[in-house]
Amino acid sequence: MKKYKMCMIPASPLENVQLLKDRVLLPYVCYRLFGESFSIVTQSTGDYPYLSYLEETDFISLPEKQPHMEAAVSYVSGHSQDIDLLFLFGARGEYMELARTYKSLRPDGVIYLKLDTNIDWANAYPVCDHNFSTFLQDCDIISCEIRRLQSFLCKKWLRPVEYIPNGVWYPLYPEARETQLADKENIILTVGRLGTAQKNSLMLLYAYALAFPSLSEPWDLVMAGSVTPEFQADYENFCREFPPLAPHIHLTGNISDKQTLYQYYKKAKIFALTSRAEGSPNVFPEAAIFGCTVITTGVDAAPDMTDNGRVGRISPDTEDVKGFSRELLSLCQDSDYLARNFHEIRTYMQSYFDYERLAGRLQILVGLHALKRRPS
Repeated sequence: MKKYKMCMIPASPLENVQLLKDRVLLPYVCYRLFGESFSIVTQSTGDYPYLSYLEETDFISLPEKQPHMEAAVSYVSGHSQDIDLLFLFGARGEYMELARTYKSLRPDGVIYLKLDTNIDWANAYPVCDHNFSTFLQDCDIISCEIRRLQSFLCKKWLRPVEYIPNGVWYPLYPEARETQLADKENIILTVGRLGTAQKNSLMLLYAYALAFPSLSEPWDLVMAGSVTPEFQADYENFCREFPPLAPHIHLTGNISDKQTLYQYYKKAKIFALTSRAEGSPNVFPEAAIFGCTVITTGVDAAPDMTDNGRVGRISPDTEDVKGFSRELLSLCQDSDYLARNFHEIRTYMQSYFDYERLAGRLQILVGLHALKRRPS
C-alpha cells in the first residue's frame, strides 16, 4: 500500500486552537493511517502547545514578509515533490492559485478539499466563474460534512462530492471511554463563543428560564466559552430579572485546558446548541462521545447529529424560544431516555464519526483516484 507525503495548508494563518479541530485532525489521522510524512505549512500566530498532541508533525512556519497565501504558493513551488497529498480547507478564492500551481508541478499529486460549508455558503459559491470552476477541477476529491448538502452540491456542481462528517479521534479522549452513566449529573452544557450572533446564546438562557419552573428536580446550566461584553451584560440583566435562577447558571469563561472542558462533558447529561447557522460543529461529536444527549436548533447538520431525532432532539426554528424550551423540558423530564441514550449516542458516534474510520474511507478514495490515472 502506497504511503503518501501529506501536507495541510490553511487559507489563513493557523491558530493553536485549530490544531485539534477538523481542518488538522482529519489530515493527521490520515497520516497515521497511510502517510509517510505530515506537514502543516502556515504563518505563525504565536505559540502552538497543542502540537504536542500531534506527534511527528512537521510544522513549517512561512515567512511573514509577504501575504500568507502568497508565501504558501512560493513554498509549494519549491517543495511540490515533497507533497503527494495536499489538504485544503474551504472552497476559498485564496486557494485558486495554490491549487493551480501544485497541479501544474505535480499532475500526479492529489488535492483533497474539505468544504467546511453550510447552506448559505453552498448557495453562494460562484459556480459560473471560470477561475472557481478551474479550482474545483483541480481538486481531485471534495467532501462535505453535511449529508443533505452533499446531495445538493453533487447536483449543482455536476461532480462527485463525498460525505465525510466532522468526527473525533478517540486517542485524544481517554476520559470519554472511561465515562460511566453514574458520572452524569443534572447539567445542561453549551460550549462556544457566547454572545456572538451565530451562537444565539441568549435564546438558551430564556429557554432554560421557561423550563425551570416545571422541572421536577433541579438542573444547572453551564455555558462554557469566551463571553462577549454584550452577553456578559445580558447575563447580568437576566440574573436580576430571574434571581431564583442565578445560582443555577454558570459562565466558565474561556477554557484553554482540554482536560477541564472534558470534565464538563463527563458530568453533563444534555448538550444544548442554539445556533442560528452552523456547518458541522466540532463540539457536537466531542459532547456525544461523553454520552451527552444533544438538543439543537435546525442547523444544517441537525439530522446527522441526532440520527434524524433518534439520539437527540431538534427544535427546527432557530428563533423559537418556546419550542426549544419545550424540547429541553421534555428531555430533562425523561430520565429513562437519557440513560438509554447515554449508550445509544456513543455507539452511533463510534459507527459513523470515528476519524480512524473516516480516514480509512479517504484512503480508499485516494486509492481509487490513483487507479483512474493508471494507464490502461
